[in-house]
Amino acid sequence: MDTSVEVKKGLTGSTLKLIAIITMFIDHIGAFLIEPILFNANPYMTKPILWGLTLTQLKTLDTTLRLIGRLAFPLFTFLLVEGFLHTRSKKNYLIRLSLFALISEIPFDLARSRIIFDFSYQNVFFTLALGLAVLWLMQKYTDTLWKWLIPVAGMLLATFLKTDYSWYGIGLIVIHEFARNLKIEGQIILALWLSAQYTAVFALLPIHFYNGQRGLSLRYLFYWFYPVHLLFFYVLFKNL
Repeated sequence: MDTSVEVKKGLTGSTLKLIAIITMFIDHIGAFLIEPILFNANPYMTKPILWGLTLTQLKTLDTTLRLIGRLAFPLFTFLLVEGFLHTRSKKNYLIRLSLFALISEIPFDLARSRIIFDFSYQNVFFTLALGLAVLWLMQKYTDTLWKWLIPVAGMLLATFLKTDYSWYGIGLIVIHEFARNLKIEGQIILALWLSAQYTAVFALLPIHFYNGQRGLSLRYLFYWFYPVHLLFFYVLFKNL
């Protein structure tokens, strides 16, 4: 008897996760290496200031990197919803996200503002954990008014906590879950929401080719890659 799992055409969850990680890394080259230099650069400087590039060239490179990076968050939120629907333990899933939100905060603060504790802005794990909690509560109170008040409360809390992507990120997570049961209408709503982040709408292309399979087990790749690569950017910036 053949017990092997049928391999479907398309992109697995692990492939989507790798695309998200790569585009996030590209985005953070601009956010944590180039933009701090641009922020402090003399606007009239014409000589090369980094990697042999002038101020104008650096601005163009930064814009390009950030536009590529817009694909990352929609992919991560899509995978979050998939994980929520298929996880064996929503409680453990939420604990993992919350734990790595705490682990990643100092590396995030160092990469972003060069100080150990900066409570003016929190890393994306806080957004993902809060989004998961919103989905969980919406599932629990599915037939009551609370189902629609919960995402609003989540968006307000994300704004208050100043998490990465804030209320927009919570809204995207909820829309991902909402759109999965619809066809063209759901995709239109999702595309309209993503259009606020310019090139983020192109994340719908790899999502469209998702084959519903997990692929390689990369659960902890993103969890650990996130704080480690932030520390890498912090150290690299200090040595530029």
